[in-house]
Amino acid sequence: MTIVTALLLLFPFYWMIVTSLKGEHQVYTSPPLLLPIPIDFSNFSKVMVVFPFFRYLWNTFRATVLSAFGQTLCSALAAYAFARLRWKGRNAFFIVTISTMIIPPAVFAIPWYLLYWRLHLLGSLAPLWLPYWFQHPYIIFLLTQFFRTIPDSISDAARIDGNTEFGIFFKMIVPLSRPALVAAFLLHFIFMWKNLMIPLMYINNEKLFTLSVGLQALLGGTVKPPFNQDMAAALMSSLPLVIVFILLRRFIFSGIAATSLK
Repeated sequence: MTIVTALLLLFPFYWMIVTSLKGEHQVYTSPPLLLPIPIDFSNFSKVMVVFPFFRYLWNTFRATVLSAFGQTLCSALAAYAFARLRWKGRNAFFIVTISTMIIPPAVFAIPWYLLYWRLHLLGSLAPLWLPYWFQHPYIIFLLTQFFRTIPDSISDAARIDGNTEFGIFFKMIVPLSRPALVAAFLLHFIFMWKNLMIPLMYINNEKLFTLSVGLQALLGGTVKPPFNQDMAAALMSSLPLVIVFILLRRFIFSGIAATSLK
């Protein structure tokens, strides 16, 4: 049953690959062809005339890496304060922070837009990564749970040696928490790579389009390429994310297991 479910979930991705390799006359055949014969690789070069893939890829990579790095660093610092430091009101403030997860993201859309407008950041990549340097309650929760599993004796020994709290965090906690930190980075990386709503709201310059916005513009444009070329563009947009997930999936699973089960 598990294998059947996995095959059903993978079939849309398989069909995207097959369609992107078909000639235009093979797309609408009945019954549909499960394997393209002959294979047509020209769809990729043809669609890149109207879909500047490498420019969109670079924009997506910059925004995604900056946002993922910022949310991982700042969430880790906040989680360290909640899990390892003792201060008045810590538990209450932690509950308030985690409670913000129940607020729908659409509620923040207009305030964030007005803020970026006043800061003259609309039409740049800053709105795609800047807010994640200040908040991410879900990642804070996961890292807090993990940091609490690290023995206090490690921090106490470091304090006796004269380390500051920042020294303890970067020298002791970060190396011991590498699986959880990598998982947090990759979870946000995947989220931002495929996100459409955020860049669609703030990016009005075609030169700064991300892959998701560029693909949406391609599919809804006045000059629409054939369906097989649409699938070629969709495959090129999703393939880097698939490669990252395959190469680093063990970090995601081990990090989630460590933060959730412990």
